[in-house]
Amino acid sequence: MVRRSVKKDIEETNSVDKSIISEFVNIALACSKLKKIVVEQERGTYDLRTNLNLFLYGQIGSTKSTLLKQIAKHTGAKEPFTDMSYPALIGSVDSQTKQLIVGASWECRNSLLLLDEYDFQKRKKDDMRALLQLIEGGNYSRKLASFSSPVEEIQDDLSYKFKNGTFNIQTRFSLIIATMKYPYRSQSMEVQALASRSVCLPWYPSTEELYKVGCGFSLFDFKEKTPKKLKHKIKKATWEKLLTMCRETGSPNFIRMAGDCVRVFVVEGKHREDLYKVILEMGSKRFG
Repeated sequence: MVRRSVKKDIEETNSVDKSIISEFVNIALACSKLKKIVVEQERGTYDLRTNLNLFLYGQIGSTKSTLLKQIAKHTGAKEPFTDMSYPALIGSVDSQTKQLIVGASWECRNSLLLLDEYDFQKRKKDDMRALLQLIEGGNYSRKLASFSSPVEEIQDDLSYKFKNGTFNIQTRFSLIIATMKYPYRSQSMEVQALASRSVCLPWYPSTEELYKVGCGFSLFDFKEKTPKKLKHKIKKATWEKLLTMCRETGSPNFIRMAGDCVRVFVVEGKHREDLYKVILEMGSKRFG
């Protein structure tokens, strides 16, 4: 069997409309503030992670960096990070002052963590694994060889603690990555794991769309979508409807796809078939 080229795959990829990107970004921001989603199943219940992550990919010059900067400006999120090492994500101890430098995982709590042109090849596996652990549940614990004065910061159900050289972090953020990396041909297990835990959105703007950006038109339209209630229970019938819909794609990733649909449902307060369609189409793509 002849393997298709990445270039051929990209040529046949339909870019999502910028209005759809805005919808997902606004929902991701709202999800970063949710404290709990409990799903009723046929046998018991389980806690679904609340954060919705986005993986934006496109070619060079496709205004991805401009988009992230506009998102930060309009949502109040931290400016996009261009290099997210393990110390920058988790935290580090200054070698001279011995003071703790708080990591982005805590600075971006209840908000968006924006990564611009994230270079997967330069990242160590520990960097990626820490990021994956944080977006999967928000919990992280690890001991360092360095020591500083104890630090403890608490905000509602979240906390950032460093004592006796050990980090204990309970945080919550929605991750948005913008990259030229076409995720479905990556041989990296870490990249595949990251993409499978995100809604992947191709962004290949037309010449006319690029011209509008040059004229000062915005790529991102902000809309506040945070629900009044920050704790939600999903009824069994709703979960089964979404789970069955995603299972019919035949994708091994259908349970995570159903989770993303639930998060959209919670924020919107209703079913959004148009957004579900994007989740199913992109989530059912195969790696390799």
